[in-house]
Amino acid sequence: MTAMTKTGLFGTVRAGALGLAGLLALAACDKGPDQATIAAELKSDVEAQLQVLESNAGPKVITHSAVTVAPADGDRYQVSIEGVKLQPSPEGYLDVGTISYVAKPKDEKTYEVSDLKIAPEIPFKGADGKDQGKLTLTTKSFNGLWSKELGVFLKVDGEFADLSATDDKGGDVRLSGLKFTGEMQDKSGGLYDSVGALTLTGLTAKESSSDGTFSVKETRIDGKYDSMKVQDYQAAMKKYQELVVKQAAAADSAGGQAPALTPEEQKALSDAVNAMAASFKGGDFKVTFNGVSYAEAGDTPFSLDQLRLGSAFDGINQEKASVGFDIAHQGLVVNSPEAAGALGKGIIPKDGNLGIKVTEIPSKDLVKVLADNLPGMLSADGTMAEANAMAMLVALQAVLQTSGAKIEITPSALTADVTEVKADGNFNVTPQAIFGVAGALNIAWTGLDEVMALAQANLAEPNAQDVSGAVGMLMQFAKRETGADGKPVDKFLIEVKETGQFTVNGNPM
Repeated sequence: MTAMTKTGLFGTVRAGALGLAGLLALAACDKGPDQATIAAELKSDVEAQLQVLESNAGPKVITHSAVTVAPADGDRYQVSIEGVKLQPSPEGYLDVGTISYVAKPKDEKTYEVSDLKIAPEIPFKGADGKDQGKLTLTTKSFNGLWSKELGVFLKVDGEFADLSATDDKGGDVRLSGLKFTGEMQDKSGGLYDSVGALTLTGLTAKESSSDGTFSVKETRIDGKYDSMKVQDYQAAMKKYQELVVKQAAAADSAGGQAPALTPEEQKALSDAVNAMAASFKGGDFKVTFNGVSYAEAGDTPFSLDQLRLGSAFDGINQEKASVGFDIAHQGLVVNSPEAAGALGKGIIPKDGNLGIKVTEIPSKDLVKVLADNLPGMLSADGTMAEANAMAMLVALQAVLQTSGAKIEITPSALTADVTEVKADGNFNVTPQAIFGVAGALNIAWTGLDEVMALAQANLAEPNAQDVSGAVGMLMQFAKRETGADGKPVDKFLIEVKETGQFTVNGNPM
């Protein structure tokens, strides 16, 4: 895929989504009879917000040329941000042009944003300024309530349709629709919960080097932050970015050798990292892909009804934290030579899920290690910076190893036509353990007899002999029981000892 579709689209979707919110995130102004004064104040607020947005990154990803604000009807104001460019990589940039919208002060702390207008066709230009492709879209709606005090949207929702990114090499990425919503919920005392959702429909991506097309009928992303101190986080992040950008700029001007951070700067960087970690408690994020497939030359070698990814973390600003990860899929279909026969079709895991939860994580100790070592990683001496990075990794490992953290494999499974594997387990992180952990994994496997029978009946299939040998070895270690449905279940208790020894049902491996 060419630069337009690889970096130009996906980088722009990421940078543009954040950038668009930032371009619209403007400070509120007081209502008053003097519209010219209010317009001037609003213009100043807009430019201040743009300065923050554009200076938060090292390379200039987002730039603009001018801002104009003019009174419209009633107490509404027309805001135009001119000459907007999004440059996700040195290979090129999106020449967005003018973005305009209507701002209406609601009270002294908030104002409403509506009537967003973006050019329906945005050229993608190379570093030489010549057109290499384009991004097209239809703006259907955008509404937001911006908080001057917090510098974020208290509420926001928008919808775009018929998005496409094409280039002169044949790359083609399309979305039939994009919707997003977000809301900040005041919990008092400076704490806020934040919830948001993004839905993409009708995604297709075609590379220029083949006629293969990857598609996803629907992608949904849901996220939330729990008990976040928004202003504390923003202040700490701003300071952190200022120091990192300053160091990067100094390195560029000095030919790659930046001056060492001063003791005051080192302390400020450490304080910023600690403050960011102390500003929120946890969060929950989920990504769901529905109707995933890949088609080429009239065939569909791969399709999946659904893929779900999830993560959750809690207690980041407390002594102990927990982190969880989940992945699940449904309706996997593989059409390949290896999977075309009876054996291949019978053992493909059509459905499955895996869950891992880690508790008793020493969050404050880990953050302290990060905060203490990060300034050294920005050292002007490359050797010293690398040494600090290695020291930080060693320190992090040491903290984790003595933490007493617990790892749980939550009930997980893989299900095929003729067989199913279920698993759960618990491990403890201990300093005495050779591999760092000790514990046990429980596996219950049904249908091994059926798998063996299929393998022996279809020896001409590519993997038949390997499957037959693997099943035979598993059966030697298995402890066979009868399940609730009367069918045989082969169970495996896999234990990891502190000495580093592995056993299966009590037998050394």
